[in-house]
Amino acid sequence: MVDAHRLRPTPDIVRRAAEWAAELDDARVAAARRDACEAWCAEDQRHRLAFDRMRLIGGRFEGLDPVGRNALARVGRATTHGKRAAGGLLAIALLAVGGGWLAMQSFTLRSLLPDHRTAPGEQRPVILADGSRLDLDTGTAVSLRESGSARRIDLYEGRLMAEVMRDRDRPFTIVTHDGTATALGTRFSVRREGRATIVTVIESRVRVCPGAETGGPNCRDLGAGERALIRRGAVRRMAPVGVEQASAWTKGWLEADDMPIAEALAELNRYRTRPARIASTTSRDIRITGSFSLTDSDASLRAIAATNGLIVTPTADGVVLHRAH
Repeated sequence: MVDAHRLRPTPDIVRRAAEWAAELDDARVAAARRDACEAWCAEDQRHRLAFDRMRLIGGRFEGLDPVGRNALARVGRATTHGKRAAGGLLAIALLAVGGGWLAMQSFTLRSLLPDHRTAPGEQRPVILADGSRLDLDTGTAVSLRESGSARRIDLYEGRLMAEVMRDRDRPFTIVTHDGTATALGTRFSVRREGRATIVTVIESRVRVCPGAETGGPNCRDLGAGERALIRRGAVRRMAPVGVEQASAWTKGWLEADDMPIAEALAELNRYRTRPARIASTTSRDIRITGSFSLTDSDASLRAIAATNGLIVTPTADGVVLHRAH
């Protein structure tokens, strides 16, 4: 279990990590300097965390959309005072050293260096300073932005379950690219996938709003078992769902109730490095019901195949479910 507050790097640590990352981005740097950086990282877990984030940014900078890339370049130029930034990693480092790191307000830029990220198949609990709990699902990235007046969680991708400690003076809001979900009670799930966000309430009530809103006529209040989709600047109610089914993933299970097989495989694939698919010659009208393990998805595939007269065949890049010839 992770204590999020204890592991958060200080501004000085972030700046030093940025300096190390910028220096080591040059392939010609001496081995002694690399050893010195490694020694610094070993001194404190926060050093390692900050440095690893800086190194990750190198590849992600190239993947930014034009708006995010141009915004980062402008800030980087403003902090270099005429010096030439050699690539995305150095631009980020110079931005951090100049103080801009702590002031980045772009959601896109912040998403490059989340506070927590889970790998495929990984689930992880995070405990906030006030005792609230986040259960992060596979492939999830979040940042924590707590203050004396608000508790904000930025969800960039993936899914989380929030169990919220009551605090009337500090609203608890989860923010995605699509909108916001503010706790009016205790437990709810938020999932960001593609260009939409789904909010599911497990206990009490949650206010769901489009964009940056946190209240007003465009928002919807949801109760236990209710769901809403945020997409294209609007909130739309979805069909209700059983709370046990909606929260089963936090216990490592997929609860399927007459679920299309393609949907079930898509959900299992979120936990797999080798995806499963239906053969083109096999009907996609198959529907499945039952409880399937997310932590042992191979066993789940075998169970799905056995109950539907299918065979699981490994391929070069995954597995295929098909009828026996």
